[in-house]
Amino acid sequence: MSDTGGRRRSWIHITRRRASRLYTLVRLLEERPRPREEILKALEIGLRTFYRELDLLRRCGVRVRHKDRLYALGAEAADPRGRLPFPDPQLSFAEIAELARCECEAGRRLASLLDSITGQGGRPAPPTRRRTGPGPGRSGGNL
Repeated sequence: MSDTGGRRRSWIHITRRRASRLYTLVRLLEERPRPREEILKALEIGLRTFYRELDLLRRCGVRVRHKDRLYALGAEAADPRGRLPFPDPQLSFAEIAELARCECEAGRRLASLLDSITGQGGRPAPPTRRRTGPGPGRSGGNL
């Protein structure tokens, strides 16, 4: 199973900017414990945004400790970046079908999602053929 500890997170809509900020926050905390003011300055955010990001990290299963005025990742955090939500990549059905063929956990999840939408087991629908001329039993003229 994936590094989410076997738990499935509910889908979280996240902007690219916020995803980048969360990723940077986790990377900073992986390096060493940091005081809040240093984090605010590094991320160029205010206090309310900081606490919102900490709450989202908690909901994603990333534990952040606060001790002696320093923030640090919890010791049990195995690959915390792998737990972060990712912004919608806006892929097409064909691109999702291509990725769903991957023999990995993410590929199986995409195949299942694609099947739930299309009912085709992760395979794209065959292209429809367009008629270019009159078919059987059709006259080419106007009625």
